[in-house]
Amino acid sequence: MDREQRKKIVAHSLIDLGETITSWATNNGLHQKIVMDLIDGKLKGTRGVSLITKLKMEEVFGEIFDQ
Repeated sequence: MDREQRKKIVAHSLIDLGETITSWATNNGLHQKIVMDLIDGKLKGTRGVSLITKLKMEEVFGEIFDQ
């Protein structure tokens, strides 16, 4: 899945939840910058905090990252 498809899925899900990326990240105890970098493809989410963030995002938004 490319970056634009990932952004669309996340945006539609957040609209349904009535939240922004910043508010969703804050409410879930995640760093907004890491969430954005994962969506943009700047981070892979393979270790540490980025992996935890990626897994949380996949719980909410589905399989939005390539395995």
